[in-house]
Amino acid sequence: MINRFLRLIAILATPIWLVAIASPQQPPAVESPQGPQQPDRTIRPSVSTTRLAVADFVARTSATAATETAIDVFNRVLWDDLEFSGFFRMPSKSFYPLRPVRNPTDVTFESWQVPTLDVDYLIFGNLQVDASSVVVEAFLYDVKTRSQILGKRFTIPDATTIRRLAHAFADEVVFRLSAGASRGVAQSLVAFSSRRGQSKELFLVDYDGFNQRTVTANGGLNKFPSFSSDNGRVAFVTNLPGSSRWELWVQDLGGTGERSVVQVPTSYVSSPAFSPDGSRIAFSARGRNKSSADIHVATLSSVAPSNLTNHPNIDTSPSWSPTGRQIAFVSDRSGTPQVWVMDSDGSNLRRLVTEGGHCDSPDWSPDGKWIAYSWQAPRQWKHDIFVLEVATGRINQLTTGLGSKENPHWSPDSRHIVFQSTRTGSKQIFIMNAEGDNQRQITAYGENENPAWSGYRSVVQN
Repeated sequence: MINRFLRLIAILATPIWLVAIASPQQPPAVESPQGPQQPDRTIRPSVSTTRLAVADFVARTSATAATETAIDVFNRVLWDDLEFSGFFRMPSKSFYPLRPVRNPTDVTFESWQVPTLDVDYLIFGNLQVDASSVVVEAFLYDVKTRSQILGKRFTIPDATTIRRLAHAFADEVVFRLSAGASRGVAQSLVAFSSRRGQSKELFLVDYDGFNQRTVTANGGLNKFPSFSSDNGRVAFVTNLPGSSRWELWVQDLGGTGERSVVQVPTSYVSSPAFSPDGSRIAFSARGRNKSSADIHVATLSSVAPSNLTNHPNIDTSPSWSPTGRQIAFVSDRSGTPQVWVMDSDGSNLRRLVTEGGHCDSPDWSPDGKWIAYSWQAPRQWKHDIFVLEVATGRINQLTTGLGSKENPHWSPDSRHIVFQSTRTGSKQIFIMNAEGDNQRQITAYGENENPAWSGYRSVVQN
């Protein structure tokens, strides 16, 4: 596959080209005098010590067909959300006691502490669909202390939002059992660009691939979405039918759908990235009277964006650090595209990745500890996903196997990554845990690329 940076070099001869997103704190030392560092090709193992059982929810009263259908969806979604969270070891349900657990009085704690289970926590509950509403009672218990951690009763108008309810409960369980380390990602969204026919439109989808909906429908080419930190806006680049210009748009994701255009120096712009406070956007753009692209920063109302790099070579794919004080980006100023970092005013420039090959699409984890990026080894023609530990400079490989894996982007809790891959024969969107395991495909129709993961969308109730 011809990767994005090579396409960008070729397209720079015309007025059209594009790229992606990321962010650091204290970066590792620049380049070792011993020469380029080779990445560790051992995928980091996932370590989860908390043992969680999720008993199937059962009908509260009568097991009608509508109730059984809703229960099946709720059980499946809740299990998948908690398993993907990466916080728990979840023993197979084949080891569970046979007796259904509908209410706290049904729990026999000794049955959940046998050697084949020995769980720390237990989830159970009941659900009922009637003519006017759906009622769900959900419980979380500490098996060791036999004490209740959560006990909630939810009422929704109908079963069409049962998935959303399961996501909300999963997120609250993650928040409680992770001691606030994560608010859960089950209610988060993924934005991506999809070619369906001649146009590329932006779509939103629930993190698990359900509930797709459109953001744009202008018939043009819309690429490289970036969420604002409050999830209320998305920045992206667009090339409308019949136009020779790429424009940087910001669209409201609320009820208005209002769009604004950010002023850029020329007809080329790519890879927008909102700053953590939402007041600025970094992007790659070709300056006036220049044949190469630089990293620029603009406020949403700025008439004259600041050129931070102003270098003869190509600089692209800016990504903010969580503090907003630094920007990581890709530059070929060292001969091949590598990951660099600078302060947010363009000063204190240094190179982060030194193993050669071809780097692309850096993205800084929200906790500031990692930078994910794709890397194509010398004399190879596919990318894989790697992460660099910012404090030490240590690099780990997360993906292997068929197809190219590109455009990684972190989840809001820094425990998961979304990316695009050609492993199935076409570009599709996948998610995985930050250790590289539990990979799941979340799109199947069209050619899908440039994924971005939203921030938290859950409301935590203490």
